[in-house]
Amino acid sequence: MRSTFKVLFYVKKGSEKSNGNLPLMCRITVDGEIKQFSCKMDVPLRLWNVKNNRASGKSVEAQRINHAVDKIRVEVNRRYQELMQTDGYVTAAKLKDVYLGIGIKQETLLKLFEQHNSEFAKKVGHSRAKGTFQRYVTVCKHIREFIPHTYKRDDIPLKELNLSFINDFEYFLRTEKKCRTNGAYSARKSFHFHVCTMDDDGYGNKRLTEKNRQKNKQ
Repeated sequence: MRSTFKVLFYVKKGSEKSNGNLPLMCRITVDGEIKQFSCKMDVPLRLWNVKNNRASGKSVEAQRINHAVDKIRVEVNRRYQELMQTDGYVTAAKLKDVYLGIGIKQETLLKLFEQHNSEFAKKVGHSRAKGTFQRYVTVCKHIREFIPHTYKRDDIPLKELNLSFINDFEYFLRTEKKCRTNGAYSARKSFHFHVCTMDDDGYGNKRLTEKNRQKNKQ
């Protein structure tokens, strides 16, 4: 029997920030059970449309908020479908924990990126070049800013990496970090290398790395 499932977004009144903005929350309801979590972003009350669960208008700020809302909604829905397929049932508490990664041991992008850079640093001056190391450090710094900015999380599991993530990262480099074409392309290639290395070590997303290897050969 299919469970009833709903995702709703709201601003948390009574928790106003110094700038007047309110925390944006996500509420998950499964078969009447309700759980909520912070979306890790603040919203001006004047922009929030309670009825539509979205920011009103077409301003840059409204578009940024709605983009974040859409990403969270899609990801929560994806997690719900995965749980239904693997376990046959879903609870609001379970769905919330899976989305937030609570109680789940999994390899994450930043964790392994930093681990790789730490090992690479030991080889600088011997079998590795300092310039290459500095490039990897810069890419890691960009990713550390990119994930909270775009996905409202501190890190992301490797199994969630896909071509959309890479495209979003390149767009972030061009728009937020003001990287020129060559700089964005270089950072993207460095990211590709890390993902492929993780895959060779048994951590990465096989489907993603195979697609990128084929693309880079073209």
